[in-house]
Amino acid sequence: MGNAQAPLDAVRGWIEEGRKRIEITGLAGSAAAWFMSRVLQRISRPCLIVTPGRKDAERLLRDLSFFMSEDRDRGHDESARIHEFPPYDMTPLTGLSPHRQVISRRIHSLHSLLEDSAPAVVTSIDALCFRVLPKSAFVNAVEYVEAGEESDRDHLIERLEASGYERCPLVEEYGDYSVRGGVIDLFSPLYPFPIRLEFYGDRIESIRRFDPVGQRSRGTLKEAVILPACEVIMGGANLRRARSMGRLPRPHETAKRFPGQEAWLLHFYPELDTLFDYLPENGLVVVLEGRRLERAAAGAHEVFRADVERFRLEAAEKSRPFPETEGLTAGVEQLYGQM
Repeated sequence: MGNAQAPLDAVRGWIEEGRKRIEITGLAGSAAAWFMSRVLQRISRPCLIVTPGRKDAERLLRDLSFFMSEDRDRGHDESARIHEFPPYDMTPLTGLSPHRQVISRRIHSLHSLLEDSAPAVVTSIDALCFRVLPKSAFVNAVEYVEAGEESDRDHLIERLEASGYERCPLVEEYGDYSVRGGVIDLFSPLYPFPIRLEFYGDRIESIRRFDPVGQRSRGTLKEAVILPACEVIMGGANLRRARSMGRLPRPHETAKRFPGQEAWLLHFYPELDTLFDYLPENGLVVVLEGRRLERAAAGAHEVFRADVERFRLEAAEKSRPFPETEGLTAGVEQLYGQM
C-alpha cells in the first residue's frame, strides 16, 4: 500500500484547494473503503458518504470501521467518527413505525453532523431521498443535563414524552424511560448504555450509566445529552398543526404517539429538511459508483410510486376514509424525492 501515498496526498491537496469535484476510478470493494479511510484520516472535515444501496452502505460501514481502527494500539482509533444513517426498514405506508434501533442510528447520525467536528456519515440513496425533521426542530428537542444543576423534573418528563420516549417499568431499549420517585432512567440514542438521573427535589444529584441487563453501574457522568427518540417531536405547536389539518388517523387524534407516525411527518412541521441541510458548510459529499447510484435512485422512485398506487387501491377496497387516505399519500409523496 506504500505506493498509494502519492494519490492520497494529491486528493488531500485538491480538497484543501477547494476543488468542487474530484473523481477517482479504479477502486472497488475493500480497496475503495481502505482508500477512503486514509483520506478521512488526512482531513478533519464532516463527510457524507452515499452508496447505491443499503447493503453497500452496511458493507462500507464495516470496512471503514475496521480500517479506521487499525492503529488502535497506537492510540489512533478513529472508528468513532463513522456513523450510519439507515433508511427506514419498512415503507411509510404500512402504518407501522420503523424499529427503534433504526430510528436511534438515524438520530445519532443527525446529531453527529451537527455537533461533531469531523463525522463521516454513511448512507444509501434510498435513505437520502426522504426528507427528515427540520434541523431547528432537532436542535430545540435536544436536552442537556448536568450533575449538580437545577432541573424541573416534571418538565423533563414532559420533554421526554414529546420527544418520543416511552414510559416503561424497566429501561431496556433506546427510547425507553422510567420514573421511580426521584430517579429517572432513560436510554438516549447517543449512548451505548442507558443513564440514571438521581434527583433531590429539582436538583440532579448524580448521573450514572448502567447496564440494562444487570442494572449495575457503568460509571458516572458530569453531564449528559438527551437526544429525541424519534423524528416526530410532538410538542404543543406541532400537535396543534397536525390536528388543525384534520388528517391524523382518527383513533390517534388525541394520542401523542401512534404506529406509522413517520409517514405523517409533513403534517407536524411546516417544512422539512434533507441530510444536506444537516451537513456543515465545510462538509464533503462522497458518492460511490455514481452511475449505479443514479440507476438505484430511479429504481427506488419507481418502487415508491408503485407502493403509493397499491396503497390507494387497497384503501379504496377497504373503504378507508378518503381524507385520511389522501392526506397520508400526499404527505408521503412530498417526503420523497424533493431534493
